[in-house]
Amino acid sequence: MKKIILLMTVLLTSGLMAHAQIFTLGVKAGVSSSKVDFKNASANFSQFKEDESITGFHAGVFTRFNLAGFLLQPELLLSSSGGKFQRPDVNGGTKIEEMGFTNLDVPILVGYKLSFLRAYAGPVASVLIDSDSEIEDVKESLNSADWGYQVGAGLDISRLTADVRYERLKRSYTNSNTGRVDFRNEQVILSLGYKLFGN
Repeated sequence: MKKIILLMTVLLTSGLMAHAQIFTLGVKAGVSSSKVDFKNASANFSQFKEDESITGFHAGVFTRFNLAGFLLQPELLLSSSGGKFQRPDVNGGTKIEEMGFTNLDVPILVGYKLSFLRAYAGPVASVLIDSDSEIEDVKESLNSADWGYQVGAGLDISRLTADVRYERLKRSYTNSNTGRVDFRNEQVILSLGYKLFGN
C-alpha cells in the first residue's frame, strides 16, 4: 500500500512539474512611447502633421505555452496610446493637439526561447474603449476594433520577465463633415511581468 501511495505521489508530482514547464500564467505592466501618423488623408486632413510622441501605459495578464523552446503567448491588456499632431488654426498658424486612445489589446505572439532569452512576433487585436481628441465625434467615427502586429524580445530572470516591443496599428477615421484619414498608431513598449504560475 505504501508503495502504491509513493508511486501515485511521484506520478502526480511529475505531472504537475511537467505541466508547470509547459504553461505559465502571469501579470504585467509597463509604459510606451506612442505616436500617430496620418495616411491616405482626404483634403480636410491633408495639412495635419505628426508632431511628438506621448507616454502610454498598459497592464494586464499573460499566458505562455512552452514546448521544446517554441512559445505561444496570448495576452489581455488594458492600454493607453496616441500622439500629438499639428493642424492649421483659424488665425493662419498651427495648433498642437493630442489624440489619445484607451484600448483592450489581445496580442497573440509566437516565438522561441533559448535559455533566458525570448524572441517573438504576432498579430494584436485592439478594441477601442475610449478616445480623447478635439476632433469632433472621434470615438464614434473610428473603427471599434482593429488589427495590427507586434514584434519584440524579452528575458526571464526567475519569476520576473522583461520585454521590449514594437507595435503598429492602423485605425480608420471617417466623418461626413471632415472626411477620411488612416491613423497609423506606432508604439515602442517596455514592460515588466511576474509569473504567478509556471516557469
